[in-house]
Amino acid sequence: MRIRFISYQLLLCVSMMMTTLSSQAVRYQRGDFVYDCNFSWHQLSATLMQYTGTETNVTIPSSVEYDGNIYPILYIGDEFSKPFIDNATVERVSLPDCAMSIGVEAFCNCQSLREVDLGRGLQRIGAYAFFHCLNLEHVTIHNELTDVEEYAFAECDQLTQLTLARSVSHLGDYVFDHTPLKTLTVLNAMPPECSGIMSSDTTLYSSCSVNVRIGSLSSFLSAEEWNRFEHIQERPEFGDINIDGSIDIQDINSLINMMLGRTPADLEYCDLDQNGMIDITDLNILLNIMLGKTEI
Repeated sequence: MRIRFISYQLLLCVSMMMTTLSSQAVRYQRGDFVYDCNFSWHQLSATLMQYTGTETNVTIPSSVEYDGNIYPILYIGDEFSKPFIDNATVERVSLPDCAMSIGVEAFCNCQSLREVDLGRGLQRIGAYAFFHCLNLEHVTIHNELTDVEEYAFAECDQLTQLTLARSVSHLGDYVFDHTPLKTLTVLNAMPPECSGIMSSDTTLYSSCSVNVRIGSLSSFLSAEEWNRFEHIQERPEFGDINIDGSIDIQDINSLINMMLGRTPADLEYCDLDQNGMIDITDLNILLNIMLGKTEI
């Protein structure tokens, strides 16, 4: 029995040594950004730990070079860092497409922040990430995001419209607490799971209209938390020209017939570039959607 215990201790020590040798992090500042550059099990990654600048329009780099190596920036903050918390100057932020996660309180209380592009690779928004961003008006969510944690968009006084990509499957407790959403568009055909109530301010459920995909209304009306909304309606997706719940060759045919004057033109659903007419540009947009080159 003692031999087994000693053997276990030896294995534990070896494991700890291997972890230490194979996992290293170096704090490094380049320009206005402070990073943790991580080397773990032969993989390189960087975490944005702090933004020290005063720019109003901030584009977070996709990578940082340190000691001859290129570290992709995968994490915007973590459990120990809040890179933009209480920032008083930044108005617009663009995340790199390689970023996978926004940490807890990463942008909390950014009083001037108005617009955020979350990047095409983001999978998770941490708790309180944009809490109390009083002037946040526009958030671009792309098709990799799955989890939005508790209070992520709480107390965002100017956020009245939001579109949740079809990949979003989980919303945390109080995610929209005291945020005056008027329109919430959900592209996932299945209602995202809610770990609790979306808001303690119950006016959200009467004043916010929820737009869902064609054919998914009954799922939302019976889903826990979603069934509290008084106004849930089916709306066609961007590019669903014939409003049948899918985007396919039939939509191409419908759009061509409108362009040729064979059928009445519907600018609300078919003027995809919103230039007041239905033309070849709209057809190109629709083709790109079908080919996966344009997100919806």
